[in-house]
Amino acid sequence: MMRYIIIFFITMLFFSSCEKEKSVIFDLNILPDEISRIELRADHKMLVPNGVSQMGFHTFVYGKRTVMSYGRDEETKEFYGKEIEEEFLIPKDQLPADYIKVYDQNGNVLEGSYYTTTTDAPGTVKQFYAKGGNLESERLSITIRELPDENYEEVVIPVVFHLLVPPATAAPSYDVSVELLERQLQRVSDAFNRKITTDPNAGNAKVVFKLATYDQTGLKMQEPGKNVENITAADFTAMGTSSTKTTQYLAYILANSKRIIWDPNKYMNIWIAKFTMSTSNTGTTTSYRMLAPTVMHSDYELTSIPGITMKHKDAFNLSDVTNCLEVGFMLNLNALLSPTTVQGKNEFSLATPIAEYLGVLQTRCDKYSYLNADGDSDYCPDTYSFDYGYYPTVFKGNNLDGQPENDPTRPMEYFTSFNVLDMYSYKNSLSIDQVKRVRMVLKQCPSRWAYKSNWAFTGEN
Repeated sequence: MMRYIIIFFITMLFFSSCEKEKSVIFDLNILPDEISRIELRADHKMLVPNGVSQMGFHTFVYGKRTVMSYGRDEETKEFYGKEIEEEFLIPKDQLPADYIKVYDQNGNVLEGSYYTTTTDAPGTVKQFYAKGGNLESERLSITIRELPDENYEEVVIPVVFHLLVPPATAAPSYDVSVELLERQLQRVSDAFNRKITTDPNAGNAKVVFKLATYDQTGLKMQEPGKNVENITAADFTAMGTSSTKTTQYLAYILANSKRIIWDPNKYMNIWIAKFTMSTSNTGTTTSYRMLAPTVMHSDYELTSIPGITMKHKDAFNLSDVTNCLEVGFMLNLNALLSPTTVQGKNEFSLATPIAEYLGVLQTRCDKYSYLNADGDSDYCPDTYSFDYGYYPTVFKGNNLDGQPENDPTRPMEYFTSFNVLDMYSYKNSLSIDQVKRVRMVLKQCPSRWAYKSNWAFTGEN
């Protein structure tokens, strides 16, 4: 006991003899005369004059300071140090409060750095600039585009989620609540219908997604939009031991089509399964597996929806299904429950595979040689193609090949990603031209005609 008492007093003596270090706080704020350049960027180069879409402006402020640069002379092999002037991006929290403002061409300050209009005529080119003190950015031109014809009839697409649940003896079981499924579909509807975005080029598809309330036999579902398929131990064992069972699950769905492929003329099918534990930033093989529409009614030219290979077929029924992905898509449970688990910072959104299911193409690209004849990757003039490896953020540029340098044949344009098909995006909108594709697919592709039936909501034809 005496030994512990001695140790205690020695310890207290040690701490009491230590003088506290003095804290030094550095003021890192930038003085106005240290600012060398202001750059202004916008969400897009075009704005819809509907009073809802908004053009957001973003300022990037730079300073210059003299710093020491060290190196080694290649000829003399001697080390040296010299002063050089370096430009650097100034963090916003180091700038004087409200020092940088955005103005229109008439010198009016933009409240919140946003611009919206209902009075500017289509084709008008507006000029904007940022200013701090006596320093101004270059003028940025924004074109007012034509108001789109959105005189679409609203359609409601009934959705059924098939939960493919493994046996508890072989793998962890799971469930997904109807409330979660409803929230997911509501956000998809909101993104399709311009309800949760400030995207300056957002379109309104007038497409609503709702959980089915009646099953394929006409009986009211105990849990709307949810069909549970309990996989037997024998069937699950037959799928093998690999952590990736994509092919096996797709084969299982087709083999059990009577139970888990519901009539595509009445339902949109989504199969939820833990089909892989792999991860990827794109998510196209790890978060979901899908196919674009494969058939088009003979009243329409196959080339009318470019970028998709289809054949003429005037109806598409259960008996025509040779691949379950012709009438639905498979969704990884992990992506649904934990959107960043399988895609990292490129957070998963259910709106992405649904938009692809309805014929919209991915916007991502990484090489100029991959662009189509229209100079983009998705046949939509109002979206940007971008190098997703170089811009892992909502703020992007349209240069490709992983290079920050500008291609002289392709003027550098900065933009903000709102689009559900963009990687690293807010994923809360479709563009006007993407909406046109969705409505064309709904009109022309028989395998996407579930909205034409009320069976899923009434149990009757």
